[in-house]
Amino acid sequence: MFKRKSNAVPKAIILLQGLFELLGLAAFLAGYFGDVWWLMMAGGVLVVLDDVIEMAMGILNPLFPLLLAAVLTVVLTPWYVGIFWASAAFKVLGIPTSLLKVAAPAKVLAKAT
Repeated sequence: MFKRKSNAVPKAIILLQGLFELLGLAAFLAGYFGDVWWLMMAGGVLVVLDDVIEMAMGILNPLFPLLLAAVLTVVLTPWYVGIFWASAAFKVLGIPTSLLKVAAPAKVLAKAT
């Protein structure tokens, strides 16, 4: 008759998104402060990619992150570190939400629906 929709796929996506955010931020910060170039680059790219996805989805307003990135590219050397720091600033503020996505994706899904 009627099939019950499974919430397993949306929960898995929420969990992966939380891991993506936390691992990208952790890799960038560990690479930057530990002076490990490849780790900083990998984490920085993940953090920026996550911000671009959030901007495309309408979750993140692009005005302030882009302005902050423009300022930091002038201040920091090399220029791409400024972009990474601008994106990382928003990820640091979102750590509680990212942890909630990993620990309790069902609660995040319930809030979204």
